[in-house]
Amino acid sequence: MSFSIKESNKGFTLIELIISLALAGIILSIVLSILISNISMFHINDREIELQQQGQFIIGFLEDKIIESTGITYLQDNNGILKHETNEKVNLKKIIFKNIPEAVDKGYIFQLSKDPNHNYYNMKYGIGLSGTPTVEAGNYIERIEVEPIPLESIYTEAKGLAVEILFNFNGKMKAFKTQLFFRNYHRR
Repeated sequence: MSFSIKESNKGFTLIELIISLALAGIILSIVLSILISNISMFHINDREIELQQQGQFIIGFLEDKIIESTGITYLQDNNGILKHETNEKVNLKKIIFKNIPEAVDKGYIFQLSKDPNHNYYNMKYGIGLSGTPTVEAGNYIERIEVEPIPLESIYTEAKGLAVEILFNFNGKMKAFKTQLFFRNYHRR
């Protein structure tokens, strides 16, 4: 008895190709959904990191200048009203800090200006006791609120400043709060 094995044609059948394409489609859709999810998380984390960096930089920059100062000489709210002779909580537009008399920089100016291309404010910085600041110090600011320390004193007599900065970057909000005291308060 002899058995003969018949050689089959080489290649894939139509059923095998359809099953292979279906499996490849399923695997590809899983990989793409994971990729899209990761890209989305990257953008969320990127916004969070940007807000954190902006907040830390601006708070640190303000801290350096406020601590050197003797106090506030000028405070304007976002409606253009002068508030330096009050003790109200102020939504800040412009503030000027006076420095000690023997300092090279006589004062520091901080002002918020609306970004023409976005829905947030930029913080500008300058040196002096009057004028308009020109150096950009921060972005993505929704608002800055300040209060004198102690609360019962007016801004020009305050020993420090409570600051709250609210940032808004593409809908992601983050707030930073701090209390800063004038190291040279007694040298007014």
